[in-house]
Amino acid sequence: MKTINTIPALLLTIALAGCAHAAVPPEYDVAPSTSGTVTVTGRVVDASGKPVPDARVYVPGAGTVTRTDANGNYTLTNVPDGPQEVVVRLRGYAPERVDAKFSTKPSDRERNHVDVRLLTTSQAAVLADQQARDSAALAQRGFYQRESSIRGAYFLTPEDIAATKAITVSDLLSRIPYLIQVPGRTGPVLRGAQGCLLTFVDGLSWRPMFPGDLNTYVPVNDVLAAEVYPPGQLAPPPFTRGPTRLNCTTLAIWTRSSVG
Repeated sequence: MKTINTIPALLLTIALAGCAHAAVPPEYDVAPSTSGTVTVTGRVVDASGKPVPDARVYVPGAGTVTRTDANGNYTLTNVPDGPQEVVVRLRGYAPERVDAKFSTKPSDRERNHVDVRLLTTSQAAVLADQQARDSAALAQRGFYQRESSIRGAYFLTPEDIAATKAITVSDLLSRIPYLIQVPGRTGPVLRGAQGCLLTFVDGLSWRPMFPGDLNTYVPVNDVLAAEVYPPGQLAPPPFTRGPTRLNCTTLAIWTRSSVG
């Protein structure tokens, strides 16, 4: 009986299969698998905090989309974990994109809750104009140059401040390393990591009249940015006035009323 050599036929089949796969257009190719999926929840509100119903909410590339309910709440299922964007759209409002990093870990559950604030197109235009003025003012005063070139210091940007819901200046700044919020007679008081704190507001030395007076005379919604230099690190100009005290933390606050 004649023996048939099947090896060439097998090789031809494999080659044709490879060519067939290569011919698939990129847009139809299968997306790489992720380590897991999560359920994303959140709430969409307008500039005044009122819920926004019927807004379209989705994560690009995740294949899921939903709408907010009457209370502005939404739920997205089967969203790949890792860095993603939550996009919200509704007619009459400027589209909003929020960066997120979703996680399947139970301890990171808060990462999978994303609240979004929608602005009307006119409100978004006003905000963009204000942000441009703020950025230009901070750049003129060397804030961004120091942020990019000085190591060991901590910089609180306008974006960082916008993401917080602090009620007082001490509450806002106590989240910064090297600063500690302690109780005082008239309210919370900021202290440096080693007790000593040198404070500057809009480039000028701040001489407190009583402990915690920053909360009285500097509205938290007026704080535009801050920079903090830890003990042992010499602060750069314009925060080097007076005798050098290396055991002190140096706090510099920039306000919109002065720089904007």
